[in-house]
Amino acid sequence: MTHNVVIGGGARGLAPAAELVARGAAVTVVDAGGPSASAGAAGMLAPAFETVLDPASAGHGLLLRRARDLWPEFAARSGISVHREGAEWRGPDAEGVLERLLAAGFAAGRTEAGLFTPEDWRLEPKAALKALRKTRGVALVEDHAERIEGDRITLASGGAMNAGAVVLAGGWLSAPEGAGPLPPIRPIKGQAVRIKGPSPKRVLRGAGIYVAPTKKGAVVGATMQEGADDLEVDPDVTATLMARAQAIWPELASAREAEAYAGVRGASPDGLPYAGRVRDGLFCALAPRRNGWLLAPMVARVVADAVEGRSPDPISAAMDPGRAALNPRG
Repeated sequence: MTHNVVIGGGARGLAPAAELVARGAAVTVVDAGGPSASAGAAGMLAPAFETVLDPASAGHGLLLRRARDLWPEFAARSGISVHREGAEWRGPDAEGVLERLLAAGFAAGRTEAGLFTPEDWRLEPKAALKALRKTRGVALVEDHAERIEGDRITLASGGAMNAGAVVLAGGWLSAPEGAGPLPPIRPIKGQAVRIKGPSPKRVLRGAGIYVAPTKKGAVVGATMQEGADDLEVDPDVTATLMARAQAIWPELASAREAEAYAGVRGASPDGLPYAGRVRDGLFCALAPRRNGWLLAPMVARVVADAVEGRSPDPISAAMDPGRAALNPRG
C-alpha cells in the first residue's frame, strides 16, 4: 500500500486525507499545531451569497454550488453535522441582491427583513476539524515538515518519513524547503469577532458583514486585507464590524462577551484554490482565500484523483495548479 503524507492539518489537509483513506490509501498528516485559519472560520457553505457578493467568486457559481452538493455525503462519512437552515440578507438593495441570486440560478425570495435563500448552509469549524482528525486510518504527527528531498520528508524533531505522494496543504508560507516551484500565493488578513451570548437562527448577511451562529453565540466578520500578513487586531476594525453587525442583528447588544481575532490565508490571483498535481509525487491543496470549508470535499476529490493519476472533471479543473505560473520556493 502506497504511503501518502499530507502537510497541514486544517480543512484542506484533513479532507484530502480522509478521501485518500476512503479510497484505500495509507495517510499520515503532519501538522505543527497552533492557530488555524480553518478553526477561526465561520464555517459558511455559502455558494449563493458568495457568488453574488464576492467579485472574485462571481464567475464560479456553478463550481461553488457543486462543491456544496458534495457536502451531505462527505459529512455523513466523516461524522460532521451540516446545518441547512439557509441564510438571510438584511442589508440594503434587497431587490438587487435577489435579482442577482435568481439570475445566477439560486433559489431565493423576499422577506419582511430582506430576503432568504435556502441554498447556503453552514457547519461548526472546530467540531468539523475534531471529527476529521478522528478519521479511521489517518495517522497524525504533530511536527513541522522542514524539507522535502525526493520522496523523503525531514521533520523539525529530527525524524523523517518517506512518501509515495506528498500533499502540501498548509498556510500561505508553510511550504517546506525543497518543495520547488509553486503557484503564486499572496496573503490576505482577515479580522473577526467571536460573540458569547445570543445566537441568530441562521446566517445573516449585510453590506460588508455577516453574523454566523455558533453553539455559544455567533461569529461576526470578516474583513479581507490584501497583502497583510500580521495577526494584530485593530480595535477600529472591531468597532466597525460590531456596528455593522448590530445594524442587521439588534440582539447583539445583549452579548456577554466579544473576542476579536485575526488570521491570514493565502489566495491565488483568480481567487480559486490550487488543488491537484504540481509535479511527480507532489500535490497541493493551497490558497483557499475565503471558501476553504465550502470547497473542502471538492478539493479532497481533486487531490485524491490526481494522486491516483486521474484527470479532474471540467468544472473542478479550474483549480488546477498548472493554470498559474510557478514561482521558485525552497
